[in-house]
Amino acid sequence: MEKDFNNYQGYTPFDMQDNMNDPMFNPIMQYEQAYSYYKYLCMQMDYKIKCKEYEKMCSNTQKREV
Repeated sequence: MEKDFNNYQGYTPFDMQDNMNDPMFNPIMQYEQAYSYYKYLCMQMDYKIKCKEYEKMCSNTQKREV
């Protein structure tokens, strides 16, 4: 089967205006969502690290008192 490449329409280019209303296909919204999730995970890791440091600090002071 041969394709007639002289009259081939191809795919339509990605138009931002058509897809602004649909967040599933909006790359800007996807980027913002991924960035927010990344910030949330970073804050969660910082909190866990600070909790571990606090536990170590408290365990050292308890050992000194005894």
